[in-house]
Amino acid sequence: MTGGRQYIEWDPRKGYPAGPGLFYECGICGDVIPSLPENADACRCGNVRVDADAGRVSVKDNGKLRIFRG
Repeated sequence: MTGGRQYIEWDPRKGYPAGPGLFYECGICGDVIPSLPENADACRCGNVRVDADAGRVSVKDNGKLRIFRG
């Protein structure tokens, strides 16, 4: 746990976990995006995008993504 964040292990081949209290942290720009945003959201550098309407997550570099409970 780092700074109140409980990072979780995940397998990108099985999809991206989402739910209340889960967040995606971009390892490139450092932005944090809720896994269930009310509207579409993306980090500044575009590595992580969440399409709220379609329920899709797009990540360019999975190695630069961390998922945590917060």
